[in-house]
Amino acid sequence: MASVFHTCGGSKSKSWEALDLKGYGIPATILAPADSTQIENFELSGIKDVSITSTGETPFAVQIYAGKAKGSKLVEQTFRQIREVHSNPEFSKIVEQHTDGFIYEVKGHHEDRYSFRYVHLVRDTEIVFTTTLNQRFSLEEVKKMYEAVKQN
Repeated sequence: MASVFHTCGGSKSKSWEALDLKGYGIPATILAPADSTQIENFELSGIKDVSITSTGETPFAVQIYAGKAKGSKLVEQTFRQIREVHSNPEFSKIVEQHTDGFIYEVKGHHEDRYSFRYVHLVRDTEIVFTTTLNQRFSLEEVKKMYEAVKQN
């Protein structure tokens, strides 16, 4: 599944490759830029936290949390994420909403930025994908990352 997703950057097309997260204790595979991807992971109170950041030219910074699911219905888990995002005083609006996730806008001091939440349930494990904190992404960049973390 390597080199499945392509992004257009100038005249070059850059490949994104499959990255299996099972080695970090998360039962998921995402697509990530092939250029210099940095991975950090830790676990705290039973929650696995993996951050994947491109150190190359491709804008990409995704954080994945995995822990015991707080329910068995995907729509309930997604709604819980929406409530959490709404509690941010800088939250502006939801740009796209799906059963398993959403893309949203945050009003910044100097510019608007975008982020997403994508929820995946595997048996009794809830996996939440989002952009890493303190990163600024355009809507187009967030849409590419959202598509790259979707699970089958």
